[in-house]
Amino acid sequence: MAQWIVQNTPFDRLYFYGNDKPLHVSYGEAHNRAVVLMLPGKSGRLVPKVMDAKVFVSVI
Repeated sequence: MAQWIVQNTPFDRLYFYGNDKPLHVSYGEAHNRAVVLMLPGKSGRLVPKVMDAKVFVSVI
């Protein structure tokens, strides 16, 4: 679903928590198309990592 959203919609940010987790999409006039991967850090808390939309589609 996340790949389809990235390839087919104008969005500002997409927060991706994992293949088996919910995702969050924000929409506004800027259409920044930033993909934010939420990855577990050393402490176990989620840490955001911004990724280019084109890279996201080719990796995930």
